[in-house]
Amino acid sequence: MDALILSIFAVVVTLSFLEDYMSSWQKLFALTTLGIVLICLAAFKPMTTADAINYETYFYQYDDDIVELSVEPSYRFLSRLFLSMGFGITAIFLTYALIAIPLKLTMLWKLMPFVFTAMIVYVGVYYPLHDVVQIRCGVATAFLFLAIIPLEKRQYLLALLLTLVAAISHYSSLAFLPILLVGNIEVGKYWKWLLGISIPICLVLYLAGFSALSLMPQSMIEGKLDIYKDMSEMGLWGKQYVPYKQISFLFEFALLYFYLFFYDTIKKHCIYAPILIKVLALEMGYFIMFAEIEVLGNRLHELFGMFNVLACTQCLYCIKPRYVVRIGLTMFALAYYLIQMYNEVYFH
Repeated sequence: MDALILSIFAVVVTLSFLEDYMSSWQKLFALTTLGIVLICLAAFKPMTTADAINYETYFYQYDDDIVELSVEPSYRFLSRLFLSMGFGITAIFLTYALIAIPLKLTMLWKLMPFVFTAMIVYVGVYYPLHDVVQIRCGVATAFLFLAIIPLEKRQYLLALLLTLVAAISHYSSLAFLPILLVGNIEVGKYWKWLLGISIPICLVLYLAGFSALSLMPQSMIEGKLDIYKDMSEMGLWGKQYVPYKQISFLFEFALLYFYLFFYDTIKKHCIYAPILIKVLALEMGYFIMFAEIEVLGNRLHELFGMFNVLACTQCLYCIKPRYVVRIGLTMFALAYYLIQMYNEVYFH
């Protein structure tokens, strides 16, 4: 699987350097072909893929009390449906891939003229993470990504509806709700200052030993959060991480301040810039403030990955020549994937 994904990654990188010379129909044909390959790879992955055994257990034990508490209703409904029809776990993998991947690629095609440059980060970082491993999160991120269109148009009810659909696939999608309140507010002088100091403040609080869990009512941390914490303490879901030592966090930290510095230039080319920069700051804040529970902090941080795909591609408008940006994104995405491969995060 690693070899297959790296091969697809190499094709995407090549296409990114050629896309300035490709016609629209050539781009569409290449993107459609890639989409079919990505769907097949995600749907028919080996059971040695991380989380695959867990998903199979959830599939056959959808009515178990622990599964009902920890797994979203959409997955349990599909499990019941496919089992009644005589299908196996592959039916779940295929269904989730058919929902998430076409929706994400369609959004990239619609929102970004440099679609293959965006695909560098998607294929190298978020495709294996979301659409191959964390499939429920993969569907959720697709609907959250879609929500930025009505949000930018101030169609708040539709944006809320898409967020709730995402939450049915993954409960952590509710962490997107703050963006619905402030996402499309223009980023002026005071917003730039607020966003600029937010992450340093979070880091100071983290180093001082503060955790966002201490602010939550007891009723909110019962159930699933208690399971997260117990599993983390037993070492089954990883140990507490140090946010500022993670390659993804360092990349996003640099991206946030790049965005702040070049915001006015980016806004001329991307009407979603006010939303993207706030999502970027919010996901980093979640990553820092929920570091006490590794799986929770990571899930909240990774949830908004598709927004990063769109945000980092905007660097093409600010740095010339464009191949410098493409080389930089390739180096980051490749380094990230190789680190995960070395640690056997995706495939065992």
